[in-house]
Amino acid sequence: MKVEIKRIGILNVIFSAFPVAIFVIMLISGIMGAFSPDVSFNMSFIMNMIMSAIINTLLFLVFTIFFLLAYNILCGIGVRGVCIELEDKE
Repeated sequence: MKVEIKRIGILNVIFSAFPVAIFVIMLISGIMGAFSPDVSFNMSFIMNMIMSAIINTLLFLVFTIFFLLAYNILCGIGVRGVCIELEDKE
């Protein structure tokens, strides 16, 4: 069975687990930066790492919202949406 996604709810994306998952990924990337040879561990470094993760998460969410708006507008004017093929579970 083929299903075509015509519209993606922006509020559904914002108020889901998606932002939390993005924050965790950004925080892990900040922790990976701690393995740099010129890093000195102090409270300033930890706060900078957390703030960087928050800012990167917000930027990623803004770009995601713009993408979803563009997708919804293009599907609204008649451009074909994403098609997914599903199989029935027996």
